[in-house]
Amino acid sequence: MNRERAETFLRVLAETELRDGLAHRHDAAPRLSRPEEMADLLRQPAAAAMLDRLTGRQRQAITLQFHAGLSEDQTAARMRISRGAVQSHTTRALSMLRAAPEDRYARTRRVAQVLTALGALDEEIAEQVLDDGALALDARQIGTGGERIVRLVRMGLPRRFPGGTPAGGPPPGPAAPRRIVPLGQLITTVDDLVEVTTELYLLSYAETELGPQLSVFARTRVPPHWWAPTGPHFFERFAVTDDRGTSYRVSLRNIGGGPTGRTLMLRPDPPHAPRWLELTTAPGCPAVRIDLERGSSGPAEVTARPAVLGPGPYLLHTIAARVLAAAWPVSPDMLPVTALAGPPARLAGGLGDIVGALQACGALSLLSPVPGQLAALCASLDVQGHGITAPPARDLPEPWLSLLARYQRRNLRVAPAQDGCAAATAVLPERDGIGLAVLGLHNSRDRTVVHLHASGPRSEAICGPDGLYAWAALWVRDAGGSWHATRTVGRSRMDDGVALRVEAVPPLSRGTAWIELVATGPSDEVRAGLPLHWR
Repeated sequence: MNRERAETFLRVLAETELRDGLAHRHDAAPRLSRPEEMADLLRQPAAAAMLDRLTGRQRQAITLQFHAGLSEDQTAARMRISRGAVQSHTTRALSMLRAAPEDRYARTRRVAQVLTALGALDEEIAEQVLDDGALALDARQIGTGGERIVRLVRMGLPRRFPGGTPAGGPPPGPAAPRRIVPLGQLITTVDDLVEVTTELYLLSYAETELGPQLSVFARTRVPPHWWAPTGPHFFERFAVTDDRGTSYRVSLRNIGGGPTGRTLMLRPDPPHAPRWLELTTAPGCPAVRIDLERGSSGPAEVTARPAVLGPGPYLLHTIAARVLAAAWPVSPDMLPVTALAGPPARLAGGLGDIVGALQACGALSLLSPVPGQLAALCASLDVQGHGITAPPARDLPEPWLSLLARYQRRNLRVAPAQDGCAAATAVLPERDGIGLAVLGLHNSRDRTVVHLHASGPRSEAICGPDGLYAWAALWVRDAGGSWHATRTVGRSRMDDGVALRVEAVPPLSRGTAWIELVATGPSDEVRAGLPLHWR
């Protein structure tokens, strides 16, 4: 790769954005009163990027109102706060979003992310380019000052691919779970006093560096027959003992709630490998035995092969996967994390600049069909402002075509995905500094959520849309040959790795007998075949 041309391209783009900022310095901040006006604002990359700097309450307030179309009273009821609190969270969030477009280096920052992730540019050089631009902005008294812009840029620079890492490689990261046991067990509790029935699905048991954990999903039936995901208070009275009488404290790992499922952390770390656990859901209730000798999950049915794409095309395919996932509607229950993905226009914005940067540094051939394929994808999704000059291509990759066909038929009447759980587990070998373990999946409210655990020295790169180029694109192929994209709906980073929830879109039906999880990284493609036994 030509590092000199990469730096030149970034400096020219920064100068272009500086001139654009001067030309539009008197533009008034947008006033938002309708959902479509919020959508227009979020098409600006700087405003959309500001979403992940809002508090959880602020994101939830604006998403429920401007995305789900709820009124202030309905939003207050959903968030379980007062209407005045909703108004306060909304006002503060909109104030930050309106100010966000003052960052005139959004395009430059995204190209810097690509070039540093690719290893075509050192982070220090990218920061220097933005430092120079920030000084120029400050000297002309526009925007919010150079210090804020540099801070925004540096927050967005990801770790590089293996080809760009320093000598010696990254330091060791969290290890993969030592033991994973698929469970597939259903526990039903009935409270006759309030006529409430709760179903607890035990998906898997895993021993991580911080101790054992249970991946679970719980739902409660409230009269007359309405099911809802169970709240955190249900787990407060849980007690666990093992086959040698060791007692464990049970706590919830904060990944996300509701339809994203739960992770129950058990403390302390057992001094031995338990053969079974006994779970008591409340004082006075009979204990339920959980058999841990059903066999451990390993690398069976997992295959790996070298990546068929070069670094440049791989990055563009990763963006396409994110765009396809973001095109599907987001349930208000999947808050607040899913709101970070923003509309497809945010992810596709500035693609022309990225294509130009990849071509300038030699990571993408001028004859590559991928830019034209991306243009055709954006046209099919009615996404504007991508900036790609290549004519739309006719031939698209199979996963893209499968998703587009389902997307175009989404308004037809189809059977909803029935609630259920599948205790499917697998361990994917570590590639490019990230290892993934599948801990089960469940359907809830027409959504399919996959439970994952990430380990390895670069597992912290699994974040949100700003980590667009740092880790593998995940695809799911079902037994019928249809493809499903994935998007992150929950995550929690601790010393033992990153606990993840990803949503498969469109959702899987309970008639799906098996799936193939495909993790496409910069250097390898890993496939895991998972039989599904639904409950």
